[in-house]
Amino acid sequence: MEKTAQEIAALEAAKQALASSGTLQKLPAGLTVTYHAGALGTQDNSLDSIRVAVERGAQIVEFDVSFRPDGTPVIIHAGSPGQDEGELLADALTIVAQSETCRINLDLKSIANLPAVDRLAQEAGLSDRVFYTGVNMLWARKVRRQSAIPYFLNFTHAHTRAGIAGLIALLKATGAIGLNANYHGANAAEVAALHRHGLQASFWTVNEVPEMLRVLAAAPDNVTSRRPDLLNALLGRE
Repeated sequence: MEKTAQEIAALEAAKQALASSGTLQKLPAGLTVTYHAGALGTQDNSLDSIRVAVERGAQIVEFDVSFRPDGTPVIIHAGSPGQDEGELLADALTIVAQSETCRINLDLKSIANLPAVDRLAQEAGLSDRVFYTGVNMLWARKVRRQSAIPYFLNFTHAHTRAGIAGLIALLKATGAIGLNANYHGANAAEVAALHRHGLQASFWTVNEVPEMLRVLAAAPDNVTSRRPDLLNALLGRE
């Protein structure tokens, strides 16, 4: 996907701001960039989108997971797809397995048949490279009981000391490996506290260069974007 002149100009300004702010030195060594479903102008939840991400060397690829009426796992945004809707999760995993390193963010839209997801991930040799997002408070206990795949808890940001302490307690109580939240409201105090407690911070979906600069200032572990090319360029990875 070609960068526009406006995007190139914004990148250069952001790179200078990033270098002078000291943010780069504060970023976690393992900071990852996730290719959101439909990244780089591809179709959401399509095998082509996943193939493009893998070919571009994506660290993590994200797509939505739901289940057909017969329990077959498919990639689709709908919570209750029809029997002929969605691409097979098995086919998506086969594409990702072509990479030796790419990880998978399965954004759950349903939890109707999680054991089938575990089985497919194991058959594809990807059990250690898969994690869930989209897990809310209502689902957390069931996800923990029905699947061995680790998960982030989708929740809102905390800004006060008491709020952050409550967030950490909630994440630990639900067994989550970290917070998955919209990038609006991301803040360094929250992320630093999560890190002190061995928890991760993952923020979505950041598509504009100025917003990327602001989110990186919070020093998260992962940033999800439909424009990972811009984000990687900002980080000096492309």
